[in-house]
Order: sequence, then C-alpha cells, then structure tokens
Amino acid sequence: MKLGTKIIGNYGAMIPLDFGEVVMIGNFSPEIKVKWEDGKKSTWLSLSEINDAVGKLSPIGYYTEEAYYAA
Repeated sequence: MKLGTKIIGNYGAMIPLDFGEVVMIGNFSPEIKVKWEDGKKSTWLSLSEINDAVGKLSPIGYYTEEAYYAA
C-alpha cells in the first residue's frame, strides 16, 4: 500500500459509498490512515481490512479503487 492510494468504503445497500485516500502508513503495525473526502474524521484501518484482490468483491467492506472498479 502506498501513500495516495484511493480507498472506497462500501457499507451495503442504500448507504452511499465513501471515498478516501491513504495519508499515513503505520511504522510498527500494518495499518493505514485514510482521510475521507466528505469531511469525516480520518480513520485508521488494518491492512487486513482492505480488499485489494481484483475480482473478489463482497457486498460490504473497504477496497482499493483499482479492485473495486475492476470487479
């Protein structure tokens, strides 16, 4: 994961997608900090929470922009 990677939060039907960007990478733990575009507070997410496998989407979760739109 690199700084500037676009992240999409999908929370299920009838809830709008969240769009954000990686702004910080944890030094000692596998975490990233995502700054959301809609003005929400930045969020720390574990790398295991981010689905970056192209073609393997589930209905709810956090995805890299590339994986989300490739599915």
